[in-house]
Amino acid sequence: MTRTPLAQRLNDIIAPAVATLGLALWGVELASAGSRMLLRVFIDAPEAAPAETGTPLAEPVTESAAQPATGVTVDHCARASRHLGAVLDAEDAIPGAYVLEVSSPGLERRFFTPQQMQAYLGREVEVRLNLPQVGRRRLKGALARVEGESIVVAEDKGEVAVRWELVKQAHLVHEFPAAQKPGQA
Repeated sequence: MTRTPLAQRLNDIIAPAVATLGLALWGVELASAGSRMLLRVFIDAPEAAPAETGTPLAEPVTESAAQPATGVTVDHCARASRHLGAVLDAEDAIPGAYVLEVSSPGLERRFFTPQQMQAYLGREVEVRLNLPQVGRRRLKGALARVEGESIVVAEDKGEVAVRWELVKQAHLVHEFPAAQKPGQA
């Protein structure tokens, strides 16, 4: 998965800006929205970042604090959106008009680097490729290993190693727990 110079510049601007809010940048995606550019920013809460308090966070809050980990909330996204809008306008980082969307990576989070996948070993992933490998452009299976700039997906027919530069998109496949029927233990 290659990154354009504009995407890299935006990453370099956005990462420290969201860090001042006690959040972490998960990824940046550029797309078109009619005649304007669409900038999607995915943020994550590395630890239990408190929701809107009216004051910026000096340091991330740890789980040992009175507040439990909550992940990214709507308040986090709203704060980050306001803050990033001001920062991006001040930096004049995007030529012309643009639309800014800020959200959490979600349950089926998209991966922007192979290093992000390391925490999800053994979980099911879906990987779409730019070029066919083993005769296919889509792989689905358990994430077996992350080896530098390559990932290994364990499918029913065996393991498939893929260099990250061949990945068009990769995301986690969330498995919802089986619903118990009334009366079952």
